[in-house]
Amino acid sequence: MSNVFPIICLHNVNSSKTCNDFVKIASGMGYKTVIITNAQGSAAQTGVPGAQKLALKAGLNFMALGDISDLQELFSPDLTILVTPPPYGEKNLDSEFIKGIEGKRWIAVFGGNDPGLSRKDISKGDEVVQVPAGDIGSVGMLTLGLALLTGKFSFNR
Repeated sequence: MSNVFPIICLHNVNSSKTCNDFVKIASGMGYKTVIITNAQGSAAQTGVPGAQKLALKAGLNFMALGDISDLQELFSPDLTILVTPPPYGEKNLDSEFIKGIEGKRWIAVFGGNDPGLSRKDISKGDEVVQVPAGDIGSVGMLTLGLALLTGKFSFNR
């Protein structure tokens, strides 16, 4: 099952457009496994089926689950990374952090609504990192976070 890692997760989303954007962005960044957890409202009704269709067309592994804990139970990752906006992260998502996760089986969880993940959600992670940027919204956070996680992009300060 190690061939499914890294896993990218969008958690607690209620917008069908955000579900579709999530799959497009993750696919465009080269990730192969995408999962949506806790989809509500239009995300659950039309977003998840639309995202699944996009994922299948792109050749991605796709799944919808109830919660982050379901994801952890099914895949048993070495590390669950929760990506948040500042100031909620314990450290920055930077090149030093990326070097520290090389060779590990990890899941990165992004919040699907603004401002991001709840305190309860954050408590489920092994690492809580923040994207060193201002208020860029959930799709911006996802885009920038996934770009940084590829290791191809970095903030040099």
